[in-house]
Amino acid sequence: MSAVSEKEPVGVADPAQAPEGQAPTPLAEPATTAPAPATDTPPNDDTTNKPAPQQQQEQPLTADSVPTDAKREADLQSAERDKETVEEFQYLLEKSQHLFSGLSDLPEIGSKYWQPHFQRTFEVYTKLWKFQNQHRLLLENPVHYGLKRWEVGEIASKIGQLYYRYYLRTSETNYLHEAFVFYDAIRERNYFRGELSMKNSALMIKKLRYYARFIVVCLQMNSTGMMLQLLEEVKSLVEVYATVFNPVDKMEWALVVKEMALFMQAVCGPVPVDDAGVTLPASYRLVPRRGRVEKEPKFRLQEALVVGNRPTQIKFSELTLDMYYVLQMLEREPSVNPMGAAPSEGAVSAEPSATGISESVRSPDMLESASSAVQEPNADATRSDSTEIKPKEKTEDTDRATRRPNPHKYVLYQPTVSQVLVYLANAFREIGDQGCVLLYLSSDGSRIDSETSHGYIGGIATSRRGQGDSTHDRTTDLLINTVHPADLVPFTRKPLFLIVESSCSSTYSNMPNLFNQPMLALLSPTMYPIHMNSGIYTFFLHSPLVAFCALSQITTMDAIRWAHVDRLFGEFEDCVWEFVSQVSDTRVRRFFGDDFLRQIVVRHVVCCVVLGMHREFTRKEHLPQASPELFAQIAEEAELIRKARAIIDECGVAEMYRLEESIGSPAPVTDTGLST
Repeated sequence: MSAVSEKEPVGVADPAQAPEGQAPTPLAEPATTAPAPATDTPPNDDTTNKPAPQQQQEQPLTADSVPTDAKREADLQSAERDKETVEEFQYLLEKSQHLFSGLSDLPEIGSKYWQPHFQRTFEVYTKLWKFQNQHRLLLENPVHYGLKRWEVGEIASKIGQLYYRYYLRTSETNYLHEAFVFYDAIRERNYFRGELSMKNSALMIKKLRYYARFIVVCLQMNSTGMMLQLLEEVKSLVEVYATVFNPVDKMEWALVVKEMALFMQAVCGPVPVDDAGVTLPASYRLVPRRGRVEKEPKFRLQEALVVGNRPTQIKFSELTLDMYYVLQMLEREPSVNPMGAAPSEGAVSAEPSATGISESVRSPDMLESASSAVQEPNADATRSDSTEIKPKEKTEDTDRATRRPNPHKYVLYQPTVSQVLVYLANAFREIGDQGCVLLYLSSDGSRIDSETSHGYIGGIATSRRGQGDSTHDRTTDLLINTVHPADLVPFTRKPLFLIVESSCSSTYSNMPNLFNQPMLALLSPTMYPIHMNSGIYTFFLHSPLVAFCALSQITTMDAIRWAHVDRLFGEFEDCVWEFVSQVSDTRVRRFFGDDFLRQIVVRHVVCCVVLGMHREFTRKEHLPQASPELFAQIAEEAELIRKARAIIDECGVAEMYRLEESIGSPAPVTDTGLST
């Protein structure tokens, strides 16, 4: 459940082995001239009938028979070696497929259970990829095996999936980049071509699934240009697939393409474009700002649970907009390709092995055809002997010392109450003494009006899958299928950071802190006067700059002004941090030792300031809250209001904001259960 994107884009089973297609033309082998066989027949110009001397008759026999036997023996040995090579390739291929299919059966919780299987799978794919690259000419020969181009592409696609699944397990964005490298090389070299000439619907399905996975990777990397290109290509492929093959699943693929287009529009639409119509650059992952990074942080966010249950919200691959925004803000920008552009081959091959992956594997040159291997027979000699497609221990350099890893994330789409509690319990078990769990809840509200609720007063609604019509009482159904504040109290024995995006977020405002541990709840407005595709509060936590533009209906801006506004928002956040860092609550201050949590708190205050100045947000229900409420007074600081006004004036949207009136803030929430 945590790795929701590991699932296939549609519910179509993997096709059987594709039928044999048109075999590639084998490369010409050098001709071998055999000596003429021995004969007793004299030449035609010899008119005599006298037999040749004894010495002349025996000399051709002894001279020709020896090399003929040696050649026959050499041919037999060569054929045996070729047979062993093909058998070794088949063994590695079958073993890799068996290990890869077992990845889906691994438990989502407990790294000690799934880590060894991933390591074995990486090792086998290392051998398989290197082996087929070294013996490509032999394997492509129809006489020996007849390896087709799309089969090489399928191996490369499996490696890309392997990297992506490992990224989902570890939250390390550099593995996401490795998946992009392999997927991009497959497209560049067009490995899945020929599906129409071969009349092979199974190959077409493989190609469509490859495109769907590639789009998901590009979406995670914010590669807007590549996403738009892939979307147009996959639209054409689906039309051809439906027209030529008329399959039973053509409507499912049409739905997948529709979801792709809607989700990409929802993600890219709010970002303004320049005068030429080009989307302006924006960074969504964590980039530590100057003066905020501690050299030896002692407190860190280790586990995060992201829960989404908004059936009406735009989604793709079991990922809603809210969930997508949170996943982005809980990751650091990768050490390569920081802005999510398509990586060039030179950039990849020049990157040192800081990611722990051998350069020869990371480079797309590994996907070159056999001709390059023949032209450069000693290419592997210049590479490291430890050519592997496996994650190794990170090298400790000065950059890595200050860049701590991303928190591990569980991603649950429409889970049941039991699933939420099980994954939260595992996250609770995994963190250390200086660790913290973040729980993000995005769902429709569920409020219970009962005098005998005993603390179970409602919260966020969860899925009812597998329960059927167990009861006809709607109140009882709501009570059972809701994550109540009281459900979370046992998990406050360790530091808990809670974010709620829901119309019933205020029900979590009075959670008791019975165990005297750090606990902070950031709560979205319970009502929005303006409709957006995602929660406005979550949008601000994701990117205050883009959220402000969407809220202010800014669609175009020149690049120079965009850079200036981006710099103003950076100064705005720095100013907010100056006030937030002076909070007196020592338990809440512990959260500020983590880069991610510190940025989330700062952006919470930014959201409070901006929404408080907007003319449409006039009621207390329209503004975010916190429990304990430590930031309401900060949002009213004159210095912060001046910073916000400077941004509003620069963007020319003063008519949408109250620039002269006092800023309304929600009334402080009384945390009755908080120990003193």
